[in-house]
Amino acid sequence: MVYTNEERIDRIWDRENCVQLMNRHAIYYSNDMRRAELDDLWVQDRENQKTASLAYNNGYYVGMDAISQHYVVEREQQLYDRLKPYCQADPSVESCRENLGLGASAMHTSTTPLIYIADDGKTARFQGYQLGYQSVGSPDGTAESYLEFGLVYADLIREEGGWKIWHLVLEHDHTVEVGHAYAEVPVLRPDSEDPIIQMDCGTPTVQRTVFDPFYGWEYIWQDMPRPYETYRDVDGYGPNGNLGKPYYERERR
Repeated sequence: MVYTNEERIDRIWDRENCVQLMNRHAIYYSNDMRRAELDDLWVQDRENQKTASLAYNNGYYVGMDAISQHYVVEREQQLYDRLKPYCQADPSVESCRENLGLGASAMHTSTTPLIYIADDGKTARFQGYQLGYQSVGSPDGTAESYLEFGLVYADLIREEGGWKIWHLVLEHDHTVEVGHAYAEVPVLRPDSEDPIIQMDCGTPTVQRTVFDPFYGWEYIWQDMPRPYETYRDVDGYGPNGNLGKPYYERERR
């Protein structure tokens, strides 16, 4: 595509706005502002909400209702369950929304962004890397703390209010328990033995392998964003795309 100077400036700002959108996702995610994230950062158009998706290694939550149920409702119940031992240990600690997250800490970064905006300017593709940690404490003063690593993919779409998250994929590479050497992490640890996957992923509505840490970044060259004219499901990061599929099941770009 050949752009005028004005069009080039618009696209530069589009890229910056996409970066800031994903940066804000990392902040909302780290601070458990999940309802606010869905309201502020995700698609608001009714048709886009029907096809919105959130994916982990083990599959996709499709549609904003399913995303909200997992990402907000189930997460809130998890936080109430974690609060219960504190309430039992100290009657002055109330089981209320204000105390959710007591004894816990988390941080999710969004680094090394790679972004391509479609030639038609309606969508964009994002790839980044998430480095962070989660720590869950207990009333006795101990805590389970883990470092986590994983790729992040997203389809972003332009709506009336600006760029919004449409399809988000949070792949998980490895979990390292704080105080343990990275070299001690089993190379072939199944998802069922990974504490972060057990805490975060749940049971997606569309269950299939989106990312297999056994083989690492086997498909990263095929999955990473690259120049494109307009959005197609097969190339995107939603449940109808190639992401996570073996070579022989993929449609060519």
